[in-house]
Amino acid sequence: MDKNRRLIMVIVMAMVLLGKANAQERSIGTSWSFTGPGLTYEQPMKGISFLHFGAQLEMSEMLLGRTPLPGGSVNFTCNDILHSIASRNGNTISFFAGAGAAFGYSKDCSLKKGETTHHGFFFGLKGRAGFRIRYDRNINITVAVAPVLGMHLSMKDETVMMRYYRYGLLQTLMPEITIGYRF
Repeated sequence: MDKNRRLIMVIVMAMVLLGKANAQERSIGTSWSFTGPGLTYEQPMKGISFLHFGAQLEMSEMLLGRTPLPGGSVNFTCNDILHSIASRNGNTISFFAGAGAAFGYSKDCSLKKGETTHHGFFFGLKGRAGFRIRYDRNINITVAVAPVLGMHLSMKDETVMMRYYRYGLLQTLMPEITIGYRF
């Protein structure tokens, strides 16, 4: 039991020391939106850009009771900070926009009454625009819209069906909130 406590103590101390040694710009966190919860990672680039990587559950149709299983997706965007405002207490508000790609497996929404859709793969271009509040306590809170302009592939009666990804376009209307920890 003492070995486990020592190991945990060493790991915690290493994380604290490594966190203080870095520039405290990378962040890891969670995202929340109508499509589902997710995990995010942000990596700064040279200048005023940063990369945003995300993985999330696609739960829209599950929350509406149309399917028992969620889907999943991964995405990335390269974002440019358009404008930043600094406050007196060390907090910064940044406005950003960027583009990238997304792909995953989910059920797309049905627009017509009685229309059924099936689980399938989607892929496409992803945009991301919003604002980020960077607190001096190593916390980032981001509010963004992140639409996907893409295609959805599914099987219906041994035929591959391909159409635009409807939920990707609806994500323009549904903001995502991300809470991240900088390390």
